[in-house]
Amino acid sequence: MNNGYPLQTINLSDTRKVNSLVEHRRVFNLNHCELNIFETYQQCSDVVLSYNGLVITSMLRGRKVMHLSENPGFDFLPGETVILPEGISMKVDFPEADEKHPVQCATIALDWSVVTHMLDFLNEYYPRKDEIAEWKLNFNQYHFYNNRELANVMNKLINISMEDDIAKDALADLTLKSLLIRVIQTQNMAMVEDGLSANNRFAAVVEYIREHLPEKIGIDVLCQKACMSKSGFFRSFKETFGLSPMEFIIRERISLAKRLLVNPTATVTEVCYQVGFNNLHYFSRLFKMLEGVTPTFYRQTVFS
Repeated sequence: MNNGYPLQTINLSDTRKVNSLVEHRRVFNLNHCELNIFETYQQCSDVVLSYNGLVITSMLRGRKVMHLSENPGFDFLPGETVILPEGISMKVDFPEADEKHPVQCATIALDWSVVTHMLDFLNEYYPRKDEIAEWKLNFNQYHFYNNRELANVMNKLINISMEDDIAKDALADLTLKSLLIRVIQTQNMAMVEDGLSANNRFAAVVEYIREHLPEKIGIDVLCQKACMSKSGFFRSFKETFGLSPMEFIIRERISLAKRLLVNPTATVTEVCYQVGFNNLHYFSRLFKMLEGVTPTFYRQTVFS
């Protein structure tokens, strides 16, 4: 089961009218970015794609296999996003595509000068409270799962790009800044999954949270681990990850619950208490809010 939040679906093109069954392209131009909807309706491999500027691409339907430089190929699925810097080309395989199983993705392309200007704006007017940090993209973390916040802002930008509104360029410019922030925060969350470096001030915080998920976790202890005041800790944590410390703890508990639910001998009630919740209804409500299904239905899906 994919762990990312899929974007909204977009109506497919009429295959009788497309100019190509491989990466058929619909373009929506704005002042400072370009939205491309790509669709593929037949199996093929080694399709080379390249762009100028920054590329943010999210899968909507189907599966691609992406090859970047000399890195091993990886599956690219709905609920996932890839970012690429200027001048990087990729090879793409479509091993399952046909007219009944089309592949569709949304790609936002920005001139690098626009990206630089927006990051400079954020760092000047909305500097992060952590004095050693700044708003910047991490191209080592180029493939990651969407969280709900990133999916929402991507959907918003796609809708703005496709609508007929005289204010769409202004709306898009405002949304692009939100998009960059959410991409950076999502990358930071992906780094947590891969393991934060020892010199990251939140590494000890994340380690402590994961070691004590079944217990009550006090904010004062987390502040001590980060060597920060309570107000500074809250601000810096949310700027870094896009979540409050409590929201982060809840997501970690739900993530652990998903792993425990794979065990057929553990009941949902037992899992609820094992991950630190003391109310089954509250646990089920949070699980459904974050995963879209109840714990019971999730388990049924795993074993179906």
